[in-house]
Amino acid sequence: MIMKIAFIGNLPAASVLEPDFIRESHRGVSHPAPWIAGLLPALAKLSGFKLRVLLIQRAVLRHCIIERDGVEYEGIPYRFPGRINVRTFHLMHSIQARRALQRFRPDVVHAFGMETGSATIALRTGFPVSCFVQGISEYLYPYYSPRATGEVRIERWCEAQAVRRIKWFVAETEFGRNWVIKNNPSAKVSLIPHPLRSDFLDQAAPTYARQVVAVGGLDGRKGTDTVIKAFALANVEGGKLCIVGSGPLEMSLKNLADSLNIRDRVEFTGGLDTQKVIQRLNESSVLVIGSRMDTSPNVVSEAHAIGLPVIGTLTGGIPEMIDEGKDGYLVGVDDVDAMSLRMRQLLADPDECRRMGMVGREKVKKLNCADAVALAHLKFFQSIGRDLNR
Repeated sequence: MIMKIAFIGNLPAASVLEPDFIRESHRGVSHPAPWIAGLLPALAKLSGFKLRVLLIQRAVLRHCIIERDGVEYEGIPYRFPGRINVRTFHLMHSIQARRALQRFRPDVVHAFGMETGSATIALRTGFPVSCFVQGISEYLYPYYSPRATGEVRIERWCEAQAVRRIKWFVAETEFGRNWVIKNNPSAKVSLIPHPLRSDFLDQAAPTYARQVVAVGGLDGRKGTDTVIKAFALANVEGGKLCIVGSGPLEMSLKNLADSLNIRDRVEFTGGLDTQKVIQRLNESSVLVIGSRMDTSPNVVSEAHAIGLPVIGTLTGGIPEMIDEGKDGYLVGVDDVDAMSLRMRQLLADPDECRRMGMVGREKVKKLNCADAVALAHLKFFQSIGRDLNR
């Protein structure tokens, strides 16, 4: 019997739909989410599934359904500003999703994230819902801009309602799983890591040049200011820092680098597509992630796949993704001294970087293998089917 699964999540429609169906201002996006590029094609290869992804976005010009790698993508034009969607508790988005799913008639709707509103939308469709745990608004709200206070309160309310109403979850870390159980003790939570895109695993070894790379949004949550301060304190001769990403704190971070007299050794690239991110990783010796809160950042496993050691913070799910002393190091949140010490240690020893990087690479080859992750999801969805048929 074929099981029909619909997916709702925030991903760029331009990464999967033909340009003719995308507004010109949104074309050229080439960074699909890992669950699109890794999980779904691998899941589609397994027998017994019919998969469809809903893309209800302003980027979509007109309705379409296309098939790519065995997965159907339904593009649906969305005519309202994003802020209206949030302020109406995702009502307009929910109406369009419900109409589309009444045509598809899925056995289950799998939402990618509660903090994005995807779970709220899925719950309003009237079909059984499962959910993937992404960022957690309960922990992230202190780091949002004060200007977004009203919208953040709405998202936190939606998240709190969704986590209590959904029965089946996928979490990447025990941190995520424990949060679900805290809010919904009867929930069934499967621990499944995210899949790696083949682009990262297909690379040769990095150059292990004297460069630190940090990848992520430039906001208060990611702690890029701590990374900059630690790099300045490390003061490694010939060392460079490459910061990949964009966000509201970009100018203040540049000013921080100026004030520390290291601006000539710090490169701000802005947001980059996948291939350019890979290039920056390949030109580095170590990835540093200074997050003050993170559930399970993809960039940790992506850096390991390239062959880089990772310096990360003791927060959220990050400690579960780094094996201390084997494929990276863990430091306290905002601990500039400890982060600086580890930077200096690794930049001075390319052999250690190579050894630790290869350990991490072998780890994620197995743990984050797309086929293995797909098989784990097969068992997850089969268990939902059994529950529904009881």
